[in-house]
Amino acid sequence: MTRITVFRARRLVITRLAESLSRFEFLRPWLMRRFVANLQRLNDALEHTELDGHYWVWSGLLLGWARDGAVLAHDCLDADFAVADRDFQRLVDAVPAIMRAGFRCDRRFVNTAGQVTELTFLRHGARFEFFRMFPADGRLRYYMYSIKLKGITQVEAFVPEQETVPFSFLDRTWLKPRDHDLELRTVYGSWKVPDPSWSYLDTLDLEARRASPYPHFDWRDGVVALPQDSSTQR
Repeated sequence: MTRITVFRARRLVITRLAESLSRFEFLRPWLMRRFVANLQRLNDALEHTELDGHYWVWSGLLLGWARDGAVLAHDCLDADFAVADRDFQRLVDAVPAIMRAGFRCDRRFVNTAGQVTELTFLRHGARFEFFRMFPADGRLRYYMYSIKLKGITQVEAFVPEQETVPFSFLDRTWLKPRDHDLELRTVYGSWKVPDPSWSYLDTLDLEARRASPYPHFDWRDGVVALPQDSSTQR
């Protein structure tokens, strides 16, 4: 059974309010401008940390750039980034800078092996998610989670391992996989054709599902130090 803590309840109120506002067509341009400004703010904050040059854009944010040259209109409350396992400590060390920029710690996801697999931050009701990518025979393994009241399901998936290259987006320089078409085909299939019904649980690179032993993944405000697990390398 998933446990709803006071911390989680406060976060849910914030995110649900933002989701409700996004349903009003006349508010979407304002929400989009605010989301883009927050992405720029995050980029600027990380530029002065050791994480700079060691994280990249992927998933929905990459899809928006590749297909529309912009953030997806229906996805202005979620931004996905990736960090290689060997650079995960750089992300941990950058948490204070991210918080100083006005982002709040949201969730710290942990897999069934006890490894921290994702850190998420919240600002203005939008989530900024950093996925930890584990190398696995020419691919990168990552984890997602389906959270229901009856329990949490861990989803394990893979994308091709690639070098990253810089690209310009939203008046900032970011990194992306060199062959973004390959990555997007791996995740979405026919990514050039919009599919409003698509869910992250429909990802084509999904390989395993298992029940999570954890009742929640709350990450209390003020917690900036994370335990290193055995897979973290520098």
